[in-house]
Order: sequence, then structure tokens, then C-alpha cells
Amino acid sequence: MKKSILLIAAVSLAMLSILATSVLAVDVSRGQFYTEEEYQKLSGKEREAYCASLASEKEKQAAMLDQATADLDGAKASVADLKAQLKEVDAELDPIETRVAKLERDIAELEALPTEWTVKRGESLSKISGYEEIYSSPVLWPRIYRANRDKIEDPNLIFPGWLLAIPRGLPTMHMVMEGEYLGKISGYWEIYNDWRQWTKIYEANKDKISDPDLIMPGWELDIPR
Repeated sequence: MKKSILLIAAVSLAMLSILATSVLAVDVSRGQFYTEEEYQKLSGKEREAYCASLASEKEKQAAMLDQATADLDGAKASVADLKAQLKEVDAELDPIETRVAKLERDIAELEALPTEWTVKRGESLSKISGYEEIYSSPVLWPRIYRANRDKIEDPNLIFPGWLLAIPRGLPTMHMVMEGEYLGKISGYWEIYNDWRQWTKIYEANKDKISDPDLIMPGWELDIPR
């Protein structure tokens, strides 16, 4: 019943508003209003139409305000939801950023390490390998030897002034030298440090290896990572 009354009232106001626009010299919907002096000069019918027009505009503005308030509440709810999601993302991002920062520091430290070394008097491959800026371990000297076999014939005999390559990172390629076989190559610490993983090298190089027991010096083998 109340809804019907409200509906009738709204229709009546709308009709009065339409009627008012035809009788009044001002358009309230456009922000036009009578001054007090002008209002006093209106006829009874014009005053009634003016008041109806004001009431209609007031109702329209109230409806617009209600809609704007509802839209604002919805926007606030969306913002609150987005903030909650952002907080969750930040919580996940923080440890990732910490790990990235550590990796960047580690990379910077690695890039600062020497990739060449000039032999000094009294040095040996194991002594050089043991330096902190090289490998921090004297037992890792064979990698320096393998990387410099073009000049080192006897690993126990190196000379001051020689410029030795100091390989970094894990190799993705290996050139076969005399006396090497897949198991031996796989056992090098910079390769897999495990002779039993020779099958990885074999599978990655089937285009050139027909017999895994027969590899030739000078072959460049892919080392899968």
C-alpha cells in the first residue's frame, strides 16, 4: 500500500514538474530560481507550480545523492578489498625481494672475482686454487689445469709470468682431451662430480657419439644443465 502511495506521489510530482516548466519563466532543473521579490509577484497558480518544481528537483537531487552515496560505498569497499589483496601480495613479495637482493649481491661478488691469474714465484696450481678469490680450496686445482692445457704439459710444473685462465660458473660445453672418456668427464667437479651421470652427456650428444665407449679428442660435447 505504501509503495503504491509513493508511486502515485512520484508520478504526481513529475506531472507537476512538467506542467511547471510550461508555466514558469525559470527552469529549476538548470539552477534557475526566483528571487523573493519575483516570487511575491507570482500568481497563486505560478507559486504552486514553482513549489511543485522545487519539490520535484529536491526529490531528484535526493535520489542522485542516494545513488552517489551507494556508488561511493561500493568504491570504498572495492578499495578496501584491493588494499587487502595488496597486503597479501606485499607479504609474498617481501621474501622474494630479499632473495633477489641476495642473488644480486652474490652475482656482483662473483663478477668481481678474477677470471685470469698471473703465476708468481713459488706458486703451484693447488696453491692458486686455494686462494679465497679463486676457489677457496686447493683440491680444485684440476679445473685450472684443464682450462689451460694449451700451455700446461705437467700440472706440477708452471712458471712465473704465465697468464692462466680461471674458469667461472658451470660449463655447458667440454672439449674432449686425450685419455678422457664419458665417465671421467662426468666425474669432474665442475661437470657433475659423479662419474655415474655420464649418460646425461651421452644422451645430449648422440648426434656425434655412436658408441659411448669411444669419444675422440677435439670433440666439443654439450653438457646439459
